[in-house]
Amino acid sequence: MNLHFRRYLYWLYWLSTGLILSLFISALPYFMGNRVVAKQAPAEPVTTITWQNTQLPDWNKIAFSSLPGIEQNGSFEAPLDIASQLKYDPSRSWAAGQTPDQYTKLGDFQDSFKLQNFNLQTIASKTGLDLSGIRLEDFGIMKLQTLGSLTEAIPTLLNLTVQQVKPVLDLLNSQLTADFNPNQTIGQLLQQSLILKELEFNQLPLGNYGLDSIPGLDSTPIAAFKDWQGVNVNQIPGLPNVPFSQFPGPANPVGADVGTFDVAFATPEQQRERTISGSDVEGFNVRCDEKCSHVELSGNAKVLGRPWISGKYQLVRGGHGVLAAVNGGKEPTGRHPFGDAFKVVVWDVSEPKGTMTQALFFRICIRSGFVDLGCTPYFIGPVPWLTYREMDSIFLGSVDIEPSSSISTPTGAEDNPGSSTFGNPEYRKGTGGGASSSSTSNANSHLSFLQSTASADCKKQQQGVVLDALDAALSNIEGNYNSVGPYVCDSAGNCGRGLGTKQFMSYRQDVRQQILAKSGGQEFLAGLKQISSPNKAQSCDIRDEYVPIVVQPLDKTERHCCP
Repeated sequence: MNLHFRRYLYWLYWLSTGLILSLFISALPYFMGNRVVAKQAPAEPVTTITWQNTQLPDWNKIAFSSLPGIEQNGSFEAPLDIASQLKYDPSRSWAAGQTPDQYTKLGDFQDSFKLQNFNLQTIASKTGLDLSGIRLEDFGIMKLQTLGSLTEAIPTLLNLTVQQVKPVLDLLNSQLTADFNPNQTIGQLLQQSLILKELEFNQLPLGNYGLDSIPGLDSTPIAAFKDWQGVNVNQIPGLPNVPFSQFPGPANPVGADVGTFDVAFATPEQQRERTISGSDVEGFNVRCDEKCSHVELSGNAKVLGRPWISGKYQLVRGGHGVLAAVNGGKEPTGRHPFGDAFKVVVWDVSEPKGTMTQALFFRICIRSGFVDLGCTPYFIGPVPWLTYREMDSIFLGSVDIEPSSSISTPTGAEDNPGSSTFGNPEYRKGTGGGASSSSTSNANSHLSFLQSTASADCKKQQQGVVLDALDAALSNIEGNYNSVGPYVCDSAGNCGRGLGTKQFMSYRQDVRQQILAKSGGQEFLAGLKQISSPNKAQSCDIRDEYVPIVVQPLDKTERHCCP
């Protein structure tokens, strides 16, 4: 065999071997299936713009549906008493991968984004949605409406004949056994029989009707409808796609402080003071004693050397009103650089890589009619947010220089240096630790004290809440006209106590006018601030003397809560 032929055989051998090996490697994923992808693909990066060399979220391109999916399963279940008094169920659950529009409700944002001020026409104009293809069943509010609530929301319906509004005609035909005149106006019919106001539209196959079957429906503000607070964001056509910048209460930076991500530190760090993280309850300078994973900032004197502690490893007190007890009253330490619709939290910090990822956390707010239970801590998360490297600029919002005496609480999460929670299947199952891995599943255990009690007891309290006063606030029955609720503040900074069966807040102007018109009213209002836990005699004196005059009848046989 000559030399040239042997070289040719060698060349052919290596060519064949290389080709086979190449084919094998390229086909490997098909043979191994899901085992090749041990972790889910990372979330799409959040769209940003540059402002003073700092990346900010581009709110013109960010909507509920475009946010990354939540990283962990969880749930919130309200007691049956709460749901029955609210007339809607605020309970919910969420699964890893769902976007926020699938588990947040309109009521959660009524003081921040003010989504209830939208109507369907406005939403359609902002998203290019064709309303002609939308059915009544797609508008989640309709299944909660009665004939009475619908005409209250759209008063012009009262002037139309029954025959002109097909869903109303079909509702009456399906629910009434007696004859009626379809040429009557809806208003005339309701005057003849008030009980017809209670007929519910969820008895109809709402998928059979377009939005235009109810004149004025698409131009009516969401807030005009009954129980709008309990509707999921994704149950309002087009709303999940509205950019955050286009909301009635748009997402905007709060403050203008910026710092530089100087150094990343892992959990062995201890005794960190002068932090810029915390909560709207404890302030944003909450000290960390142990497992203080954080990013240290550089910049002006306001932020130089100050740490932003990771909320994956540290919890702080959060929430307002009765719902502050949910999730053990805790939320991840963090900040609100873009308002209180959500909380921004430093999450994964990698000391070896010099990187940090942020996460968003949401909360639940319940306020409907005269029932105001406040808001839970921010415990629904984490939702992946922005990623930074050392020497990147970070927008901080408004940095507080006031000292705080509070100390954060370790979550018990294990530190895996250099690894990320996001996309980790074990974390999604709830085995990865973190601020919400153990807390979301136990969130409901802190709601048991909201249940009704069998007998009145002015001394019975839990976590500062008078249970019988709360029961009165959630009930429309007679029997506790003299109820005085706990001292609470709303998101606008108005503070006071709920008074009477309807729990009218003492900071309301009309309530104050009625009380001030009575001798000693000024002293009574001043006393509401000071009485943190009135004794039995004080409580009865207050209730019997002043509370019954607050926009409700005085019934001597039912007034007295205390013997």
